[in-house]
Amino acid sequence: MLKSKQVSFSSLIGALIAALGTVAAGHVAAAGPQDQPQAYVGANLGLYSKYDFSCSTGQTCDKTASFGGKVYGGMLYEQWGLEAVAFGTGKGEGTLKLGGKDAQGSVKMGGLGLVGVLPLNFGDFSLKGKLGVAYTRGTATYKSGVSESKNGVAPLFGAGLSYAFSKQVSLTADIDHISAKYNKAGDKAAVNMFSVGASYKF
Repeated sequence: MLKSKQVSFSSLIGALIAALGTVAAGHVAAAGPQDQPQAYVGANLGLYSKYDFSCSTGQTCDKTASFGGKVYGGMLYEQWGLEAVAFGTGKGEGTLKLGGKDAQGSVKMGGLGLVGVLPLNFGDFSLKGKLGVAYTRGTATYKSGVSESKNGVAPLFGAGLSYAFSKQVSLTADIDHISAKYNKAGDKAAVNMFSVGASYKF
């Protein structure tokens, strides 16, 4: 159980990036001339996100979240890659849980993740599958005025399509499945976020 002194998101993303750099450095040292990795960074705006919670009759319901997004960076090899990501989703409103009972409220989530990347390249297009783990924080605000939040670890996975305008710049479109616990009882919500943006290879 997490205590009141919780690790900040900034320190966690620093640790993720440091771990990514350590792993990447080891592979760079072992890589041959035909297997040089490429570092990249990017940012996406979440244009459409859909939560999975239910909606009771007569209650306000909006499963489509307001704007979210993510920033990320990684190392990409010919057959695989590693990516660190920081993300946040907008609010969705519907029927949540409070004290084991249904309650009207809204939920949002954010977190930090580390995922493995499997790319398939087709000329200027690239299709990527992503699977990993995230440290998440879900926050619920109930119609009664009560607010709760919960930190935890959850799987993070998704897929992306990119188009290379040049050797450095690509347009990206991703779908990410994100889940998080949002109250002390450990009740969970999930969201599928569609985002678009751009990435830059070094």
